[in-house]
Amino acid sequence: METRQAESELSIIKKIMEDSRRINIDNGIHYIFWGVLITIALLINYVMLLTKASVNYIGLMWLILMVSGAIIDGFIGKRQSNKSPAHTFTSKILGSLWFASGISMFMFGFIGTVTKAYNPVFICPIIATSLGISYFTSGVIQQINWLRNISFGWWIGAVVLFIFPSIHTLLIFAIMIVCLQLIPGIILNRISKKEESIK
Repeated sequence: METRQAESELSIIKKIMEDSRRINIDNGIHYIFWGVLITIALLINYVMLLTKASVNYIGLMWLILMVSGAIIDGFIGKRQSNKSPAHTFTSKILGSLWFASGISMFMFGFIGTVTKAYNPVFICPIIATSLGISYFTSGVIQQINWLRNISFGWWIGAVVLFIFPSIHTLLIFAIMIVCLQLIPGIILNRISKKEESIK
């Protein structure tokens, strides 16, 4: 029984490895989309805090942008799926990873704030910690070392934001998003386009 289970687990691992080598799973579009959207939201939030806007307006702004973003991102994913109907086991794992990560970040950002579980200034480092996990796992699954190593940037940034919380946390996190999500997304997109042109 144990031998059969071990063989089954090895077969799954082998399938993931073969899938990762066979296709370029991630073209970076989702990284770019969310990188731009979150950076804009963080900068708006930062300005609203500086101008002492109502916390209710800030929460409403985030809710509208995140729900709209999730809907638009769903359409982007559907369009990509229609263009490339080949679904690998690895792409399903990656999709599940980022879906679960998105749900977790939504809960940290909204449920944690509404229930007053923690000071809102700690939302950014909490989300950065979560992103570190997702980037590390995603990089390992796709066998892209530089993508995996981006997780250390997220974790180091999270430590800094945990130790030195302030109104400027939003600005620092916006810079982190640009450097650790938007730029890597652009790099992945260029790599993807180059590989498609070779095919």
